Amino acid sequence: MIPRLRILVVAGLVGAWLSGPTLAQESMVWSAKTSGSFVTLGYGPLDPQKRPVFLLSCLNGVGIAVLSLYMPFPEIEPGTGLTIELSGGDRTVPIAGELAQDEASGAIYGEAAGIPVTPILDVLREEGPVTVKVGGVSAELPDHGRTESVERFSKSCKLS
Repeated sequence: MIPRLRILVVAGLVGAWLSGPTLAQESMVWSAKTSGSFVTLGYGPLDPQKRPVFLLSCLNGVGIAVLSLYMPFPEIEPGTGLTIELSGGDRTVPIAGELAQDEASGAIYGEAAGIPVTPILDVLREEGPVTVKVGGVSAELPDHGRTESVERFSKSCKLS
């Protein structure tokens, strides 16, 4: 009986040890940040040094909004045009963009610049998860914490 108990305890500890870091790495949150005339709305890891999956930037000073998506895109030539489809509830908004490449890391990401902010915020205000889809690549963005972050972003972004 005692050897079985030891095995169960060891298995539980190993399982907790293996799953602990994974859970921490997978923790994602919505956030809205303002720095002068630069405002961002993002969904990504708790660690601010890691790239968010979804990042909507509002550059009030120059009147431009930029949407950046850091998802596992296939190795496609930067500059390739793409359509980003953002959908939630009964709303869908297509956004014309292109693939870009981060000069420092070489990572491929989706980007749309000079976009209208209001239709994106309308989708993000829908209840339930929002899906971002680019071709065969998609990500589901949950609604937990989204409403508050969208409202903080909306108050500071003069383009909405």
